[in-house]
Amino acid sequence: MNGPLPSQRVFLSQLSSLPADTKVRFLGCVSAYHVSTGHLILQHNFSRKNGDPTIVSVDINLLLETMKADDLRIGAWLNVLGYVRVKDRDHLNSSPIATTRAIYIEAIMVFSAEAVRIGEYERILCDAQDVDHVFRR
Repeated sequence: MNGPLPSQRVFLSQLSSLPADTKVRFLGCVSAYHVSTGHLILQHNFSRKNGDPTIVSVDINLLLETMKADDLRIGAWLNVLGYVRVKDRDHLNSSPIATTRAIYIEAIMVFSAEAVRIGEYERILCDAQDVDHVFRR
């Protein structure tokens, strides 16, 4: 049976280590919304040793007509389903050799996570990833 690949459930902090075009599902808290670009900035402070939250830009342009105002407010927790996209920022560097890998997520679905207990979500996702790791060996 052919169909779309399932999404990988990941922590926001794991997004930058994934290859481009990986389909992902993750949880994040809105820290900003840039109207001019249609990008939400999400963060999640899970598993950060230095205390600084990991952030990611989420392109919601495909979903603007269906987004609720409450989902765009700072502090709103969201579930995001989308694809990892890579934007090489060659034009920002003077050297053609030096490039910076910047990722963003192209969202195909965003919905509220207000009913999610964040601590329990983190524990369950850690456990699920541990099980996946054991069975991939």
